[in-house]
Amino acid sequence: MSSDKPYSVYQRVGSANWWLRFSLPKQGQIRIGLKTPDYDEALKKAEKEYQRAVFQAEHNILPGKMSFHRLAEQFLASIKADETDAKKHATYVAHRGVIQRYLLDFFGKTPITAIHEPKLYEYVEWRTTYWTTGPGKNINHIEYLRKGRKVLRPVKHEEPELATLRKEAVTLRAVFDYAARSGFINRAAIPKLELGKERSNKRPSFTNEEISTLLTLAEQRIADMANHEKLQYERLVLFCFISIAVDTGMRPTELYNLNWAHIVGFEQERNKPIAERRVRIDAYGKGKQPQRLVPNVGVFGAFDNLWDAYERLHEHSPKPSDPVFANVDGGRLGSIKNSLNQLLKAARLKADAFGRERTAYSFRHTYASNQIRKGTDVYKLAINMRTSVRMIEMYYSDVVPDDVAEQLEGSFD
Repeated sequence: MSSDKPYSVYQRVGSANWWLRFSLPKQGQIRIGLKTPDYDEALKKAEKEYQRAVFQAEHNILPGKMSFHRLAEQFLASIKADETDAKKHATYVAHRGVIQRYLLDFFGKTPITAIHEPKLYEYVEWRTTYWTTGPGKNINHIEYLRKGRKVLRPVKHEEPELATLRKEAVTLRAVFDYAARSGFINRAAIPKLELGKERSNKRPSFTNEEISTLLTLAEQRIADMANHEKLQYERLVLFCFISIAVDTGMRPTELYNLNWAHIVGFEQERNKPIAERRVRIDAYGKGKQPQRLVPNVGVFGAFDNLWDAYERLHEHSPKPSDPVFANVDGGRLGSIKNSLNQLLKAARLKADAFGRERTAYSFRHTYASNQIRKGTDVYKLAINMRTSVRMIEMYYSDVVPDDVAEQLEGSFD
């Protein structure tokens, strides 16, 4: 082959067929099998294959060697920041989490130029079911490092909110932007991902009749364990967990984090007549700072029952630093998921009328629906639930028409 050609043909050891070899900018060396032992035919094929590769590279459709996996790792290396720069480091950690958990798992070694719009929507579908029926369905904890220590975070086996998908799409777009800046893809060829409008996705809750059925069964199951002190205590804790969740609207995490010191005024109020007892609660959830909430007046009885049960089991009163929801050994309860699921199945209330499965979070949704039904101002409710008005309007404003029928049917006069 003459030296003025930008490519060469050669034969591999042990093979009679000819091969084509050349290099292109940003693609490295490329080898293509010509599938013929005839030298003259190989020369003709080589010219065609080379011209085809040049055309594909110019139009960003060449199956290049830069895989998504390698590109994503280079992108992370380019944005890695020292922990002293808190904002940049937080951005790096957020991108790293999405890339390592989801994007690398799905796109893997796929060439960046081979990822087109249909592939992105295939990813969205895969990501939506990741924790329910997908690869993460059997994963119960995620391990990560916090200040050099390994920490386990429990997994929620549920579909992501649209807001979550949008945040993760920002990471995907950032990888493609980096690819364009680095010359691995034309910016005009970056595939677009439209996630559409936020769906309302109404949350499964309980009717008051269903809550009554659930608590009645829970009480019966407590009575059934009269000769088993520890099992009876565990079932009492579940009963109280449900009662307090319905009367406060607290998130499961906030309930698990609850200490007796966070029940403001509890010990003083215990000395008052039942009808006069009032408490406030400092909730510790997503942030480090507590947020005070006002519970329904009926919540006091459940706290009273937990206090008395702790005293009977341990023969002393709980300390302010002790957890409200404690196991039989006095340690903090990590989850009521299994016992709650057993109770829900026994009461035939695991799913609502639309087939949506209920969880501990459903009691929060029940609280919100009940507050709206009784006419609580949505702005005040949002403050008490430690959420936004937008979330209240989006997820909890679907009050059943019968609940407001009297108001809707009344005369305009």
